Amino acid sequence: MHDLVDAVAFHLPSGPLEAALLIAAGAVTVIAWRRVGGLPVAALTFAGAGAAFLQVGHLAIPLAVAGVGLAHARRGRTVAPARFAREAAFVLAGFLAYEAARFRVVSEPGPAIRNARRIVDLEQAFGLFRERQLQELLAAWPPLVSLWNLVYSHLFLAIVISTLLWLVVTDPARHRLYRNTLGLSALLAILLIALHPVAPPRLVPGLGIEDTVVTAGHTHAFANEYAAIPSLHVGWVALSGWVLALPLRGWPRFALAVGPGLLMLLVVIVTGNHFWFDGLVGVTVTLGPALVLRHRDPAASFLRDVVVAALEIPRVVPGPRGRFTTAALGGLFLYLGLGRIFNPGFTDFWGYLFFQVGATLFLLLLGESFLSREGGLSWITHGIAVTCTWADVLGTDGNLYARVDEYDKLTHFMGTAAVTAAAWEVLRAAARRTGRLQALRSRLLLALLVGSAAGVGWEVYEYLGDVVFHTTRSQGRWDTFNDLVSDTAGALALAVLLSWQERRHLAVPRPRPRAAPPA
Repeated sequence: MHDLVDAVAFHLPSGPLEAALLIAAGAVTVIAWRRVGGLPVAALTFAGAGAAFLQVGHLAIPLAVAGVGLAHARRGRTVAPARFAREAAFVLAGFLAYEAARFRVVSEPGPAIRNARRIVDLEQAFGLFRERQLQELLAAWPPLVSLWNLVYSHLFLAIVISTLLWLVVTDPARHRLYRNTLGLSALLAILLIALHPVAPPRLVPGLGIEDTVVTAGHTHAFANEYAAIPSLHVGWVALSGWVLALPLRGWPRFALAVGPGLLMLLVVIVTGNHFWFDGLVGVTVTLGPALVLRHRDPAASFLRDVVVAALEIPRVVPGPRGRFTTAALGGLFLYLGLGRIFNPGFTDFWGYLFFQVGATLFLLLLGESFLSREGGLSWITHGIAVTCTWADVLGTDGNLYARVDEYDKLTHFMGTAAVTAAAWEVLRAAARRTGRLQALRSRLLLALLVGSAAGVGWEVYEYLGDVVFHTTRSQGRWDTFNDLVSDTAGALALAVLLSWQERRHLAVPRPRPRAAPPA
């Protein structure tokens, strides 16, 4: 905590003009917010704006507070002082806790720079490492550089505070959504910074990316310079646009939901503070929790059903499909265990294979329990998943992937087939439970898309693993193309089989009730 106290530096106006603007902003704040919430609200906003200026030494936040208050006052909006004070206390407590945690997390430059270079490798793998070119293009004119620095250093928090002040008066529900998401994303950010420090581009040697803030003669005041992931600059501004856009419709909604985040992503790249990947992670840790909180009732219901289904797994095993899967994959556990005991080191991927078998068994039994009302998973899904797991384990152990060229294509075929079958089972159960009976063709098409997407995702994983972590999984573009063909073929084959099975089931005539005997 001493580091936090020592880092707090109080700033005074730099000249008469700034002092005059600060006084004017303070006067507007008091007059406008007094009309909105009375003297207590005016005092709170005035004190907050003044404290922000003393801390950061810029007029952005005081002007934003005054502007939002003036907009509310002109429209005759009001807010209860008690609710405003309570919300202000929540936000202030969360901000102080976040700041204290940030100053407690100290990262070493070595691991952070290595992680940053992995991000560079990742972006280069997609041909999207363009941060240096963007900076050279958009930071060539000094006035434009000053604008980028202003947005990065000062307008970022002004946008967040303005959004809070706007929503606390206009829409309490959206304010709570925004406030709670800020807190959750801050917690996730601290965890990521502590577990995976990343250096910003300006601190990675050899990239040729400058620190535009330092180049302009200013200094940074970072608690931890090696905290580029996630970029909360991008995440929080994107969250602000998304929350504010919720009541809108059409292109204004799209522009407000997407525009601010994209603009801030450009700003953090041009100033040398983040890679575009950092911004993507920042959006993930903000909009992800926001979507969960906004749809928390369906999400909570789904999670509750999953937990109940997991607890009911022991009751599923006695069924014929549960017994088959448990025995088949239990045999693989036994094989891996005995191999580990009698021939240590018989495979370099023992831990991976052991986890894969366990995860497959758990997911199949969970699906059997979760869909028990609909009769559970079909024999097709159990069979193809178990067969694929056996083939992968034996192929890895026996080095069949290297000795038999077609073996890898076979497991790709069966893997996407299993995913397609599982997706079809879930869609069928959802249609029955909701009463919205989708057409068979639509469900099969969605299952096919899910299976194909899983195949593409696996190929991307293999490619990036080779490029970034040197895993030698991918064997070149032609091999990747053949894998994708096998993936698609597996998904198509299962879609055709499932279509035939369901049409056959629907075509079975139901027995007619017997006619009553004549009296």
